[in-house]
Amino acid sequence: MAHVAHGRAQSPRGHAAPPAYTKKPTTPELLGQILKEQLRTIPLSKVTVAGLAADAGISRQAFYYHFSDIHDLAAWVFQIDIADHIMAHASYAQWANGFRQMLAYMQAHRDQAYAVINSLSHEELEQFFFRTLREMMSVIVAELEGDLQLTEASRTFVIEHFTLIVLGHLLHWFATDMAANPTGLVDDLELILHGTVRAALERFAQRDAM
Repeated sequence: MAHVAHGRAQSPRGHAAPPAYTKKPTTPELLGQILKEQLRTIPLSKVTVAGLAADAGISRQAFYYHFSDIHDLAAWVFQIDIADHIMAHASYAQWANGFRQMLAYMQAHRDQAYAVINSLSHEELEQFFFRTLREMMSVIVAELEGDLQLTEASRTFVIEHFTLIVLGHLLHWFATDMAANPTGLVDDLELILHGTVRAALERFAQRDAM
């Protein structure tokens, strides 16, 4: 199963996603691009290794060197896209728009999203989104913390507390078949979180100063 570490996805064989400046796509990147192109016209269940390999100009054996099956490739692509999207909007001013766009992206790629979601255990799903959302929240907390003096334990607790709030709503959204409208859901989350992260940091700074 594909994994994400520090915002960078890896294939089952540990192939890290190349940096953005790479001009020629690697084989995994090329396969990911072709998969996304095919998913515009056919469901994931209709995508074949033979078809992907032919379009990429590689052998089936070359495909299996990087990925165990179609779902493994889909998971790798999905995780890269989601992790990159979240971190591209990792600021207090932009996180809500980024999160809203991410939910809309998953609705638009529902087949791929649920293929990945259903292939992961609850723990794997939670851990992936927790790691990614925590990175985003760490950036937001660092931005809002300013010159407040917090212990590392206090800072970690605030980061993980607000990460879990967002994560809980996300997992519930998955469990309810993406029923809630992304705009309404994120608007409500933004209203609840607005000002509360800074307020929490201030309270912990006051306590740590005692």
